[in-house]
Amino acid sequence: MQPVAIVIVLAVVILWLVVARGGLSGARFTITIRGKGPARVHVRGAVPGHALSDVVAFVAELDLPTGARVQGLPSSGRIELRFSPEVPAHLQQRMRNFFYMQR
Repeated sequence: MQPVAIVIVLAVVILWLVVARGGLSGARFTITIRGKGPARVHVRGAVPGHALSDVVAFVAELDLPTGARVQGLPSSGRIELRFSPEVPAHLQQRMRNFFYMQR
């Protein structure tokens, strides 16, 4: 194999790994709903000011649809929440209230 081809293949593999681990968004945390109940709430990263168990319990009680996703992105010294289309607007506001309230 040519050295250029090896570099291209390596770059593609690295890009695939980055996207598979949550993308290029730079999110501080990502919450993904994989089904009903607390065991199906997957949190990647750390949610500032909240214990993981509290976050999982809160999100599980919202009864979000499978595939719903919330990301916390750094923005001007704060965390901005970004929601997937599966998260209804009224639940987005409840989540903002919860996540922006520090303990």
